[in-house]
Amino acid sequence: MSTGRIARIHIFHGISRELSEALARPLRARLPDREVLVWTHEDELRAGIGEIEALLAFRPPRGIWAGAARLRLFQMMGAGVDALLPAPDLPAAVRIANARGIHGPHMSEFALAMVLALAKRVPRALEQSRDRLWKPYGVDTIAGRTLAILGLGSIGAAVAELASRLGMHVVGTQREPKPIPHVAEIVRPESTEQVLREADFVVVLLPLTPETRGALGARELAWLKPTAYLINLARGGIVDEDALADALRSGRLAGAALDVFAEEPLPASSPLWSAPNTILTPHVAGLGPGYMERLTEIFAENLDRIENDLPLRNEVDRARGY
Repeated sequence: MSTGRIARIHIFHGISRELSEALARPLRARLPDREVLVWTHEDELRAGIGEIEALLAFRPPRGIWAGAARLRLFQMMGAGVDALLPAPDLPAAVRIANARGIHGPHMSEFALAMVLALAKRVPRALEQSRDRLWKPYGVDTIAGRTLAILGLGSIGAAVAELASRLGMHVVGTQREPKPIPHVAEIVRPESTEQVLREADFVVVLLPLTPETRGALGARELAWLKPTAYLINLARGGIVDEDALADALRSGRLAGAALDVFAEEPLPASSPLWSAPNTILTPHVAGLGPGYMERLTEIFAENLDRIENDLPLRNEVDRARGY
């Protein structure tokens, strides 16, 4: 493992060079004395893996990290690190950080937008508009309703604050429960059934780990009231998409809003595309003005910390997976 100053930074975005370049611009402005290289294709990453010391990545490939002998800092672009971990081939000395904390304002607004859209039956309004159909229908209210947040971290706390301002009763789950403003009750994940049974709206914000993968299957969805709505802004692998589509089609669930999916882009064959009262968005809940700049600040701070052998901001525990 090399030491000292890191003069060259690498960015890898496995989907879009445009997004990588959008991040490279504020990074070059923030760190003008360092070279910033952008890679989009896995072949580029494989070819140059031995030279990388600091990597800022989105959706990195698996099984290639044994050759990363000089890698010191692995900065993920998002809060989730499930695209990387577990990574048994990643040298033990590599330190990993995520972008936790920069999504709260955008994702909390997005979550409440989905709550309101489902309560006011916006999907039906859009469908009727496309069909030029004038047919009045009833809408719901969210004041006094119970919002369950699965995974009460910083984003969940921001969602709870906004929801409480609109008169919602907020409950949730947390691995190690501790008081959070605006949340009336917090239970451990083992008591998820309790909060799902009382919820009118559920917002999923869990990290994707071996413990949470498939955590909301047919059994768990059946705990929800037929009038309840599910909103997933976490990771697609947490929710059984076939079971969810079936619950929506059969009327055992009132509606859903999904920003994340087990496979992205969502295949055209997915039954979710035709599920009733369902909103599908292309993994955009955390994006918004200033996102790249905030991510740049975390990365720049962690470069300084790694060079001075200090604890990283948002350092990831490999064993826990977040």
